Amino acid sequence: MLPRPAWLTKPFLASLFLGIGGFLYGYDSGIITPSLALGSFVTYFDKPDAPLRGAIVPLLLGVYGAYLEAHSWPALPMLPCVIIGRLLVGYAVGTITGVAPVFGAEIAKTHERAKITAVNQMMVAWGFFVALWVGVGEGKWGNANQWRLGFAIQAIPALVLGVGVLFIGESPRWLCLQGRYKDAEETFNRWHHDGTNDEWCRTEFVLIQTSIAEEVDTQHHLGWVDLVRTPSFRKRLFVGCFVWAAAMLSGISFVQYYQTAIYATLQFDQDQQLLVSGLYGCVAPVACILSLFFVDRVGRKKILVSSSAFLSVSYMIITILAALYPARPGFPTNAAAQKGLIACIFMVSANYSALLGPMTWIIPPEVFTTELRAKANAVVQVLHYSISLIITQCSPIALERVGWKYYILFILTNALCAVVFWLAYPETRGKSLEEIDEIFGDIERKRDVEVDAVGNVVVGKDVNEK
Repeated sequence: MLPRPAWLTKPFLASLFLGIGGFLYGYDSGIITPSLALGSFVTYFDKPDAPLRGAIVPLLLGVYGAYLEAHSWPALPMLPCVIIGRLLVGYAVGTITGVAPVFGAEIAKTHERAKITAVNQMMVAWGFFVALWVGVGEGKWGNANQWRLGFAIQAIPALVLGVGVLFIGESPRWLCLQGRYKDAEETFNRWHHDGTNDEWCRTEFVLIQTSIAEEVDTQHHLGWVDLVRTPSFRKRLFVGCFVWAAAMLSGISFVQYYQTAIYATLQFDQDQQLLVSGLYGCVAPVACILSLFFVDRVGRKKILVSSSAFLSVSYMIITILAALYPARPGFPTNAAAQKGLIACIFMVSANYSALLGPMTWIIPPEVFTTELRAKANAVVQVLHYSISLIITQCSPIALERVGWKYYILFILTNALCAVVFWLAYPETRGKSLEEIDEIFGDIERKRDVEVDAVGNVVVGKDVNEK
């Protein structure tokens, strides 16, 4: 039997499985894109206006939500079913996408942490890819119920994830936080012990115990208000939140969800809109796979600054092309300008998927302490989905009223984000989760730390003051 590749570790495989949550996020986000281009969908819902389209799109609990999206409830008209279904799916997807990267960061070795948490972005991209090509298939199926198929399919991965997650177990750091050190060490060894690294496993686990014992002793049990009580925690929260804010302000949600509307302004018919959106969906998975080869080797800050800067330039080109060469019914169109605009839209996807997108999954889990991680990441995801909601709600209205001028917003937001990343972000590449504590300076005292006879960490007296 061939040996397993060094990069195919247990934590990486676990992150791939938990990435099904990211796949669902990408799929449910993506399936509405071709749906809005399908004549059967638009006709069934009596040609929803821009505000109503903006309400349907962002309202993403799994299997039941998928059922409601695909089937009408006897007591409800179909449109409320779709909206309620997307709300339920959104609740479940938001939960799993908040937990999966945290779990991945907590079980990963330092040198592979970025790759393991970035898997979520890759799975989001594959979900979007599958959704867009399901939409192409729906367009070829001459049936009035063609749009229901895409909504129903997402129940399958939801069932697989729901059953499989029961066998994953808890992370070693969470078990340490609960004082279950023996269980934590056994779990840690299951993830990392290979029969030849006994000393490394023991040393690494003691470091984790020590760090968490320090956190508990100095921070005690943190409440929600503690997230903003101290300067170091506020900085952590800013770093974790702003990267997601930048991701949403990058305009990626607008491009993903409403690209068919952009293609419609280029006078593309339904089949052309679906085909180009399907080709668009091919870009992100490839870019995400490529990112796994360098994301642990390049500084986080360098990736963030360059990505936001390139995004700003891409939107500038899109704006210029849309302004100078508009496609108007009854007038000749500039084919070269159309192709250039579509190429820039594809560049936005490639840039985001390879650079900024993976950072949104990597940075928040690694900058929060173990006790802060769950609460702070919840705040991050609330901010993420709130900004996404605003963008997706407002975009169809803005496109209808101001057209290409709307793109100027994303030139400005991406340029601003590049400046903030350059001036305010610390570099965390190559640092263990415990070493990152020192970057933010929230461990004020070093203490004598010992491991007693039964493996428990005992924190002793102060040995020096910072």
